[in-house]
Amino acid sequence: MLTRRLATVFCVTAALLAPTTAAQAVRRLDPDAAFLRTAHQGNLAQITLGRIAARKASSPALRRLGARFAADSARLDLAVRAAAQRLDVPLDQEPNSTVQQSVLVYRSAPDADFDQLFVSSQAMLHERAARVVRAELTDGDEVAARQVARRTLTVIRRHRASLGQFGQ
Repeated sequence: MLTRRLATVFCVTAALLAPTTAAQAVRRLDPDAAFLRTAHQGNLAQITLGRIAARKASSPALRRLGARFAADSARLDLAVRAAAQRLDVPLDQEPNSTVQQSVLVYRSAPDADFDQLFVSSQAMLHERAARVVRAELTDGDEVAARQVARRTLTVIRRHRASLGQFGQ
């Protein structure tokens, strides 16, 4: 059961980084816009998933970590939205279907499996997010987007260090 749920989370979170429609694929040709859109959806996911962990994790340390991930992502998303506005990059107001599916997986995970699910999926999400950020720092040319990327990378490093305490 846990293996199937982890596989589902891995597939779902992998799709967070892929365009979901042909229109999005065309819009993603600009690396700065693509980064801001992806970062925004990632932040929406982390805010919700972190809040779920803050309520559902059996470990008090993981509950605190979930709350911290949610708060950090909310702060990062303010910077993402400000940069997107400055660069005239439209952002979706709601989480996309991939984020919504991830939320459903977290909410439906059995309590006994939740802590492992959270740690494993967060380690993977943070690894993928780091790759997206590094791509922006390599390919992006807009100062506002690159500043958000540098700030995001700092947060990702802190989060990954925290996850290391749980074997990830």
